[in-house]
Amino acid sequence: MGQHKAPTLRNIAVTAPYMHDGSVESLEAVLEHYAAGGRTVTEGPRAGVGADNPYQDGLIRPIEMSEEERDDLTAFLETLTDEAFLNDPRFSSPW
Repeated sequence: MGQHKAPTLRNIAVTAPYMHDGSVESLEAVLEHYAAGGRTVTEGPRAGVGADNPYQDGLIRPIEMSEEERDDLTAFLETLTDEAFLNDPRFSSPW
């Protein structure tokens, strides 16, 4: 109870949307989210600046990355795409 398995990073560049609720459309937006220390929602019932949430754990802080570091991290994550697996007919949808 309380245990979980972290998802794989294999083929992460082709598995959008991201986050637990599918609310982030790109790897770049995921990195922006972590760099900001939370997401800013501009409209709707959950509108607000995530980094300012009073219920956010104090250990959660923005991750400082330069634009070059973000580009490098995105490029690295894209190298984890297994084209052979993705194009193997044995694993294609039977429908």
